[in-house]
Amino acid sequence: MMKAINSIYVTVIMTLAVFLSSCEDLSDINKNPNNPEEVSANYVLTYVLTNTGKVIFNLGRDGSRIGGAMQYMQQGTNTGAPEVNQYDWSRESWESYYVILRNNALVYESGVRDDNRFFQAIALVMRSAIYGLLTDLYGDIPYSESLKAGTGAFFPKYDDQAEVYKGILTDLKEADNLLGSLAPKDAVNASSDVMYKGDASKWKKLANSLRLRYCMRLSEKKQDMNAAGINIEAEFKEASAGAFVSNADDAFINWIGTARDNSAPGGPLNSANPNFALKPGKPFVDKLYSLNDPRLYRFVQPVQRKWDTKVTKETTVTVTNIFGESYPVVYVPASPASADTSLYVGLPIGLPITALVVYNKGNDGTVYHAERSPYISFLHDRYRKNTDAYAPMNLMTYAEVEFILAEAALNGGFGIADPAEHYKKGIRAAMTKVGVFEAASFNFDNYYAQTTVDYAKATNKLERIMEQKWLSSWFGIQSWFDWRRTGYPALKAGVVAQYGDAIPVRFMYPSPNLDPSYVVNYNAAVEKLGTTPFIPSGQSKDHPYAKMWLLNGGSKPW
Repeated sequence: MMKAINSIYVTVIMTLAVFLSSCEDLSDINKNPNNPEEVSANYVLTYVLTNTGKVIFNLGRDGSRIGGAMQYMQQGTNTGAPEVNQYDWSRESWESYYVILRNNALVYESGVRDDNRFFQAIALVMRSAIYGLLTDLYGDIPYSESLKAGTGAFFPKYDDQAEVYKGILTDLKEADNLLGSLAPKDAVNASSDVMYKGDASKWKKLANSLRLRYCMRLSEKKQDMNAAGINIEAEFKEASAGAFVSNADDAFINWIGTARDNSAPGGPLNSANPNFALKPGKPFVDKLYSLNDPRLYRFVQPVQRKWDTKVTKETTVTVTNIFGESYPVVYVPASPASADTSLYVGLPIGLPITALVVYNKGNDGTVYHAERSPYISFLHDRYRKNTDAYAPMNLMTYAEVEFILAEAALNGGFGIADPAEHYKKGIRAAMTKVGVFEAASFNFDNYYAQTTVDYAKATNKLERIMEQKWLSSWFGIQSWFDWRRTGYPALKAGVVAQYGDAIPVRFMYPSPNLDPSYVVNYNAAVEKLGTTPFIPSGQSKDHPYAKMWLLNGGSKPW
């Protein structure tokens, strides 16, 4: 199911007559049954879906760059800490994205060959999602001339970001049209469509939901897109009528958990030793804790040793959360040298390496394994399993759609009303996604009534929306793209951030091929990137702090 699927071989047993008629057309006999151009799209679709899910999942969690930037996590030891905690980002390959796109092209070509509109539509949706991710991450990318090595186009140009987004919105609209005009012959095997089991209505909703995502992404570039022939507000209004309407529409894939290839990266099939190096970030933990938000207990475990001012000797207490999960916690008498007395303790952002392994130890002189300090919370053990219902590969959720609609209603001009209601629905959907309502003791109305949650009580309405959207995106990547555009939540870099008091805004391009044709295209793309005070003198503009077209001309996020 992995990269080898690029060269799928369909074994066909052919029985030939011993004697052939002299008038028989040998061209029919000589047709190659192993020709990959004639393979059914059902064989390739599963690869496209699962590998897209893996790429997105790894960007948010195991890649850790975006997770660190959005302060969902920090690296708890010196291994990998500079990249995650200090934003010392190196170049990032995009090979896996283009491998998926090459396979996705086979799905589309098969759909055209077989006159199957469903396959064509799915391929357009996935093409849009992957190219959208690429341009979101890097800026200008190979697009219009990519995937054409068969015609001799080995060194494609990097298309302007505006043109890439235009193509994405155009493809999504075409997918929506195709999905609205399917015939009975247009079918997909439910077993091949591991996301929607061949349900065209859900693919149609995903196409429209992605349109909303990218229209909002481009909301500060409406004039530029109008000049390019795309009316962002009109696109948004049209798509909003056909987008997700409940959690049942979510685009996600569950890990199967039976073999290394289909299991979550943190599980024993992929990790011989449980990964305790990733720690929850303090800003995220503290925000959930201050809101008495039950999602904290889905994501994070309590500390194993808690500093406490109410005990005079070490006392083991069984702590049970609202979901019935119990943990033994040793309450330790607090001392002047002790630090965080909370039951849930995240790692502060951007600590110096020397401070990582001793954080919150106080006067405890015991030497603990660098990854397993009992005074810092571990991630919930679901992130060390092969599969878990609350840790799937999410491509897009209904909660995201509701937060987009809330922002659109707040901004005006998108044909959407009642931002408070959409905001409230977004929170409820996000909580439903992680099973919060399984706890009988949780009262959503009481949670929402808090001054720090209620939309009506917010002084800054946009910040209120984006903060809850950030909380809903735990281990996701969309919050980084939203933060770049809006500046919310108002996150601060750590004290040892590599390039100053700022968080990165893009991935650097892969190392350029030394062929002159490639270098010319690469240099042209780099030249269009913006300069910022965070790029040291003498360094290339191909830098994590260089603003791409999408961000140029504005004051956000910094």
